[in-house]
Amino acid sequence: MDLIDTPNPNAKKVVIDLSAPEDKELGNKLSSEVNGIHGVSSVFLGPGFVTIIKEENTEWDSINQDIINIFDKL
Repeated sequence: MDLIDTPNPNAKKVVIDLSAPEDKELGNKLSSEVNGIHGVSSVFLGPGFVTIIKEENTEWDSINQDIINIFDKL
């Protein structure tokens, strides 16, 4: 699992397919858990990807591992 840079320095993308109907619950859980990380502003689930947006005053280094740990549990 890689956190991919985007043109927005406050956003990172993860390529993951959550398009199957049974993945909806997984996507909701994933979004909830990532949103629960202090410093994460929002999570957007798109077709084939998840975008994570951090608060402007939060450094990626302080939340990267927490995000990776959540995705690793999938």
